[in-house]
Amino acid sequence: MSIIRKEVLIDAPVAAVWKHVTDPAKIAGWLMPNTFEARLGKSFDLACGTEGKISCTVLEIVPEQKLVYSWTSPHIGVETTVTITLTAEKNRTRVVLVHSGWDALPPSDRTIADPFDQGWNDHLRILQEQVESHQ
Repeated sequence: MSIIRKEVLIDAPVAAVWKHVTDPAKIAGWLMPNTFEARLGKSFDLACGTEGKISCTVLEIVPEQKLVYSWTSPHIGVETTVTITLTAEKNRTRVVLVHSGWDALPPSDRTIADPFDQGWNDHLRILQEQVESHQ
């Protein structure tokens, strides 16, 4: 697997969803505890029980449209990239998450991405529930 791509349609406006993907307290609710700051070039950590500390850096930020950050954990051994894109669809928001860079792993290690594939399903489901219940 070289790219993980997930999509969810959330019954909330883009501004509400954006808050949940950029506010550290809200990120902790759907993803994991973190030191995130929505600032280009800002390094931050995610505290993942199974992965340990995940080191990230904000690579691109377009308010209420796109957030891109690097993702490096000791378990993976290579830097990958998470891209979250928000698109308005009437009063709802389409969230597309792409976790790429897995092709940097040797072919024999690419199954490392498999748990992330399911993990992102779970995290986006929680994001959807969190946003829809806390608009």
